[in-house]
Amino acid sequence: MWDAKRQFIWLTAGLVLGTLVAYSDAHDDDGIFIPSFFVFMESLVLGIIALLFYLYSRKQ
Repeated sequence: MWDAKRQFIWLTAGLVLGTLVAYSDAHDDDGIFIPSFFVFMESLVLGIIALLFYLYSRKQ
């Protein structure tokens, strides 16, 4: 069952973990932060989360 508590837990965990990975990957070899790449990666994370929420929230 896909109740509100599980939705909140998965959303929070996905956002936190996805943002941490996107932030760590948004640095080049010299350690310089690249904001445009971070925004791109974060939009991918949000898109994947939205797609999964859509798929799991459909009535069967």
